[in-house]
Amino acid sequence: MSRKGVILAAGKGKRLLPITEKVPKVLIEVGGLPWLSRLLLRFSECGCRQVLIVVGHLGEMIVERYGEEAFGMRIFYAFQWRPEGTAKALQLAEDFVGEEPFMLSWGDVLTAPENYNALWERFEAGGCQMCMLVNWLDDVSSGADVTIDGERVVGIVEKPPVKKAGWNQSGLFVIYSGIFKYLRKVKRSARGEYEFTDAVKMMIDAGEVVIALPAKGYVYELGTHEQLQLIQNAIYEI
Repeated sequence: MSRKGVILAAGKGKRLLPITEKVPKVLIEVGGLPWLSRLLLRFSECGCRQVLIVVGHLGEMIVERYGEEAFGMRIFYAFQWRPEGTAKALQLAEDFVGEEPFMLSWGDVLTAPENYNALWERFEAGGCQMCMLVNWLDDVSSGADVTIDGERVVGIVEKPPVKKAGWNQSGLFVIYSGIFKYLRKVKRSARGEYEFTDAVKMMIDAGEVVIALPAKGYVYELGTHEQLQLIQNAIYEI
């Protein structure tokens, strides 16, 4: 059975204006190659043969760029017409996923190649319903603060109000198909969005096993002009 992947790439990229007025964030070129191409290559290299891209802002440009096949994979698309958050975006992938496990990535996150296959291998070794890549940050207040006991995730807080060092949810996962029953129960958060993190909390509370895998090498996020400059400066690495 070939591996499947889902990439969430519907965001407007407001922090990267004015660049994202005319191009979706994931099509910004880094080192002469669109960011999304680099991410799709990672998926292909770890054995994914079918990928669904959830698109929104200027999504037709992504469809035109990649079509129905890219990097040896069949490419599918789902449009998120209203920006309601990651939980709503991922629900659009339910029919595509079916009853199979799948790799999930935020469209604006890219990490070292070895992490993608490592997540699959740990998931396929059994004993868990989700494997989550994490990276250590001096300040996790702009991400998701992950509490770990051994290798098991025992707590997660989206954008904690207090600055603190800790493990951050990196935006890359391998997940079993049962996640969708939790996604359907997610309520709108105080930020006005339906948060994927809330579905993870429900999994943990229900006794599901979520495993944290510390990232090896780099984790880059394409979110701000400062981050874009950092990535451009480190392009030899990625």
